[in-house]
Amino acid sequence: MNINSMAWRSIFRLQQIYPKEVGEICNRIGLSESILSHQNLVLPINMFLNFFIEAESVFNDDLITINYARLAQIRPNYAEALGLMFVYSRHLKEGFKLLKAYINIELEGINVLIKEEQSAVKIQFIADQKVKHPSIYENLCLSMLAVFIRSKRFQIKYINTKINAIDVSLKEKSIFNCPINLKSTETSITVSQNNYLKKSSISNPKLVSYLSSIAIKSLEEKAVNRTLTEKIEILMSNYENHYNNISIQEISNQLGISVNTLRNHLSRDKTTFRQVFNNYKLMKSKNMLKEGFSVKVVSYKLGYSDPSSFIRWFIDQTQLTPTSYKIGLKT
Repeated sequence: MNINSMAWRSIFRLQQIYPKEVGEICNRIGLSESILSHQNLVLPINMFLNFFIEAESVFNDDLITINYARLAQIRPNYAEALGLMFVYSRHLKEGFKLLKAYINIELEGINVLIKEEQSAVKIQFIADQKVKHPSIYENLCLSMLAVFIRSKRFQIKYINTKINAIDVSLKEKSIFNCPINLKSTETSITVSQNNYLKKSSISNPKLVSYLSSIAIKSLEEKAVNRTLTEKIEILMSNYENHYNNISIQEISNQLGISVNTLRNHLSRDKTTFRQVFNNYKLMKSKNMLKEGFSVKVVSYKLGYSDPSSFIRWFIDQTQLTPTSYKIGLKT
């Protein structure tokens, strides 16, 4: 999986403002500084994540993965079509839906969920289970959206992040002038319903429609190379913290095919829906255990009613207890 110009251009901007710090990070991860100025740069997600793993100590900022987009003073137009669609959308409601639909043209391996509540709206980011440091990647995507929202002069109510911070004062106020809830079970931004529905004075429906047509073609080109299993895994990502609600009927409906057709296609690939689901949950659980989540929290996030059920399932899949697996990571 890769990231495109939107992400690397923001690092190039960070380099212009903090040349010494970015130079040190590039040296640590073996990345040539000159490559950041290249147009249409496409590089692996892992390199992007490694940059910010090192950035935490270089900038001495526990929340650099959330703050970086504001520190880099990036603008929505850095994301080209994706950012411009957001800027010229009719309101945040349309902007968020466009982001959800087309974010993968710039940032692969991330899903966006929009949850409308009575007085607020939550935009949640969920990393693909194949991403090595999902919480970091989710934060980086959140940071970009936070900049988009602030560029339209809208206030963010609060931010949820799965990571922790040594400096507890960071919880009270972030660089985006809103509280940050640390050690959350999700990565999300919450805005008020009023801001969500407030009409923009600079909306341009014709431009948004044109840019959407370009984005659709780009996504279609990417989708051609996806396997059926990958398409199923992307849909499963939408059930974060509610994986117990996943069923073959639900997934087949979202794919636009019958249950029997889905089973037949998977059978040709020498797998089953249950096997795909178990492999997906196993990768998610291993990632969370690597990130330091407790067995109890992981079991809850995977939809188990109690940790003992999760432990039995994990042993069945790996012949190890979750605790033994965590200990093995340290050796």
